[in-house]
Amino acid sequence: MEKLATTSAENIASVNKGLGKGEVPIHGDYNVALQQVSLPCACIYQTRLDNNIAWMAKFAKQSKVEFSPHGKTTMAPGIFNKQLNAGAYAITIATVQQAVVAARAGAKRIIMANQLVGKANMAHLASLLKQHPVDFYCLVDDISNVTALAEFFSEQGLQLKLLIELGVAGGRCGVVDNQQLQQLAAHIQQFASLQLAGIEVYEGVLSTENEVAAFLTDAVAKCKALIEKQAFATEQVIITAGGSAWYDLVCDAFAPHNLLDNMIPVIRPGCYVAHDQGIYQQAQQQVLARNPLACNIGSDLQSCLEIWAYVQSLPEPGRAIIGMGKRDVAFDAGLPIANLHVDQAGTVRPAGADWQVEKIMDQHAMLTYTDPEQLKVGDIIAFATSHPCLTFDKWRYINVIDDNYNVIEIFDTYF
Repeated sequence: MEKLATTSAENIASVNKGLGKGEVPIHGDYNVALQQVSLPCACIYQTRLDNNIAWMAKFAKQSKVEFSPHGKTTMAPGIFNKQLNAGAYAITIATVQQAVVAARAGAKRIIMANQLVGKANMAHLASLLKQHPVDFYCLVDDISNVTALAEFFSEQGLQLKLLIELGVAGGRCGVVDNQQLQQLAAHIQQFASLQLAGIEVYEGVLSTENEVAAFLTDAVAKCKALIEKQAFATEQVIITAGGSAWYDLVCDAFAPHNLLDNMIPVIRPGCYVAHDQGIYQQAQQQVLARNPLACNIGSDLQSCLEIWAYVQSLPEPGRAIIGMGKRDVAFDAGLPIANLHVDQAGTVRPAGADWQVEKIMDQHAMLTYTDPEQLKVGDIIAFATSHPCLTFDKWRYINVIDDNYNVIEIFDTYF
């Protein structure tokens, strides 16, 4: 894998302007609104990003839970560093390859919110654990997988920490009945190469507040029961849940009065870091309606990721073709939303309220608008997104911009 860190100035020069390393001017010489950066490009606002990171850190602290942001959202070590500096307990990942990126970015504790399956993946993890002083956890929900892990890591002379995943019928992964849970916990205890360290759930497969609350309450009860049976091999026991939609309900269920003293509650939201103007904006409004603490932090999450693209063609009145498509921006949970209009003099104004992306292709988006005089070929439109995960993963580099649209840093991504 290539190195994780290069200087911001080098990246700005090489990525956005094609200059050599000896030709790097100051950061402020690159302004997206003044057409000094090749488009389309992905931009993230530094002030909004910092706000979001601080907001979730404060929410977790006041809720008396730890937070382990899900790194799969951004896969950007520059963002991981900011989250760790804000007090993140761990970085959450979904694959061993992502764990390598998190470890190289400086994470000392990594939660793989997924099962570790397959010899090549186990070997890759063993190599990581031998090279980095990482406290690593992965999920299990199957006896045969536990046996395979035990045998492999015993041969490697390593001990692997496990979290049992609890599931729901018709959901995703996880143990769905109590007898199965007891058998799995007992099976893990047979192996010196394994340590049962906690319980994990993913509540995002459920659709109502009552279902989520009941699932989380049941998870707490099952974790306590396993502690009473001395099923865990670690003094402190992790109990973790919390995607980006129901994290407040997780904090309620994992409140100190509901837990034993040796239980460590951990939430794992990911999309909060960029937020959006789609599904997570809607989810956050529901959090604010449910949770007084979220309303009293003094700010709110802010959408900070945009794709900037040119008006490519105006084939007919009221219809613009934008040089941005499925290869550039998420489209799975709603089409891009026009935020800003930049004319060719660099004047930035809000996009028209009636501007709407009606269709998107590989490299083009079709935008409808009312006033045929509003747009010209060569104008720029900045688009917000819904579901930021699937925008980040389309970009090797993310421009970090200030509130005047100057590029002040570049975040590398490692998908």
